[in-house]
Amino acid sequence: MLKKENQNSQANNYIIENFSEHHLDDVMEIEIHANPTPWSKHIFEKILEQRSLSFVIILNSQIVGFCIANKVLDECHLQNISVLEAMRRQGVGNFMLDILKKRMSLSGISTILLEVRRSNKIAQDFYRENGFQELSIRKDYYQTKNGREDAIIMCLKGL
Repeated sequence: MLKKENQNSQANNYIIENFSEHHLDDVMEIEIHANPTPWSKHIFEKILEQRSLSFVIILNSQIVGFCIANKVLDECHLQNISVLEAMRRQGVGNFMLDILKKRMSLSGISTILLEVRRSNKIAQDFYRENGFQELSIRKDYYQTKNGREDAIIMCLKGL
């Protein structure tokens, strides 16, 4: 119970900011350590050109996580969610999903779709623990150092 209380009190200290250009360097630093094939700075810059549901989480003046998501028709496409390595398994990811759901609700969206690497069992477990279900497999979706890797398409409905 103490861990949950610590997570709640820590969440009270988070600052949520819309993802913007001045966050780019810190977001890139998290991305480089979180993703086996990190997004380029150019990809993040393209995200900034779009209206999106994307945001960062700040704790003690440091970005500790980011969520890149956008509205596609009546659904949310969760494209990238990452947490600073030192802050993983401390509830930041759950907090970000809660914030995303609130933003979606304000936009009239009730479904989240995402792709996750077949090899990323930690992320798959995280999404399942948060109510996501597997919809399908997208063959050879992700580029890897040794070729291609399948994506598992997951969905959360009825928010």
